[in-house]
Amino acid sequence: MFFEFLSKILEFFISFWFLIVPFFVYHVFLNLWLSHIGGKAGADIKLVTLELIPPRDLEKSPKIIEKFFDALSASYSGGNVLKRYVTGRVPAMFSFEIVATEGIVHFYIVTQDIWRNFVEASLYAQYPEVEIIEVEDYVTNVPAVIPSKEWVIFSVDMKKTKHDAYPIKTYKYFQEDITGKMIDPLASLMETMGTIGPGQHIWLQYIIEPENPNWADSEGKGAVNAFVGRSSGKKHKSIFSKIIHDIFEVIAAIPRGFFQPAEFSAPSEDGGSDDVESKLTPGEKQALTALEENVAKYMFETKMRIMVIGKRDGFSKINFAATLGSTSRQFADNYLNSLAPHSPSKTDADYVFKKTISESRMRRQLIRYRDRDNSGQTFKFSTEELATVFHLPDMSIVSPSVRFVDSRKGGAPSNLPSM
Repeated sequence: MFFEFLSKILEFFISFWFLIVPFFVYHVFLNLWLSHIGGKAGADIKLVTLELIPPRDLEKSPKIIEKFFDALSASYSGGNVLKRYVTGRVPAMFSFEIVATEGIVHFYIVTQDIWRNFVEASLYAQYPEVEIIEVEDYVTNVPAVIPSKEWVIFSVDMKKTKHDAYPIKTYKYFQEDITGKMIDPLASLMETMGTIGPGQHIWLQYIIEPENPNWADSEGKGAVNAFVGRSSGKKHKSIFSKIIHDIFEVIAAIPRGFFQPAEFSAPSEDGGSDDVESKLTPGEKQALTALEENVAKYMFETKMRIMVIGKRDGFSKINFAATLGSTSRQFADNYLNSLAPHSPSKTDADYVFKKTISESRMRRQLIRYRDRDNSGQTFKFSTEELATVFHLPDMSIVSPSVRFVDSRKGGAPSNLPSM
């Protein structure tokens, strides 16, 4: 009977293979095709690495750079089917990277050369005293193939634990209750990065791509409706819906009419939700406000990677754990959102063939980091969330690990005689 069953399956496959096979190879073909046309379209696009050197006496909050991210959202170029699947559209890409090289912290922006002037002008508009210089890509400071006898990697991609519309704890929450002074959200990360020794590196990468401005209407507001228990954003039902409601009410009331007087309920006008706000706890009200404010901002598709690279002599897993904590735990909020490791992307293996699997993952992660590859696990970050995790540190950070501008820029005196 078993062989008879197999023969019927084989017979079915032979008869309908032309319908079954394309279904299974579709995704493989699509990925190969997009890689092919994307490579052709991006062959002439060059990436440039810009280092940002902040002024030593900076007193501006992260809100300043949020305006910079607002400007970057204008680089969205649409994503219709023709551009994506036929011409191989190459979207605007910006990679914001915080890097510690043997205890010295650097801030980088890696972007396509066609956007360089736009990036620099938008940054100078918010940080007139920042120094922006083009440098060689720092990834060349380590071997192209790792692991090796001398080098090792620990790395992971990050994810959001809730819907993308829910924000992480942003810079607005990093404020002392008594003095009102803001604590820089990057302070603990700067201290962690400043503790690594010779031959050790910490790389933190945020690859962002502008999201469709309609995302708030198509998906963001759905999260708000779900939070307050609304099934849809429509407040009033149509006349047809009301008629259907009345018909079903009458049919349902017929059996009850033999035993008791029939009672009819009026149809709900708001999709079944009563006075939602009065039922929320103080924490839920605060979360709802943060959710609505976050949805109202521009969004970016974000790829976040944490990578700790070092020579085996002096390498410590503690550096990876400390970096992970500085970039995830302090931004977590039980009512809102948090960042967590994406398990399939981690470089260490848990069970069989641990050494082989781990080394394969290390090589793959390094290649993707070097190429600024944003494939795989991504999530949405608003401009406020981006400003929280990447901004120029203010003067409250006194760690000697941060590289600052040596001298303050100033304009020429107004009474300077002309030549």
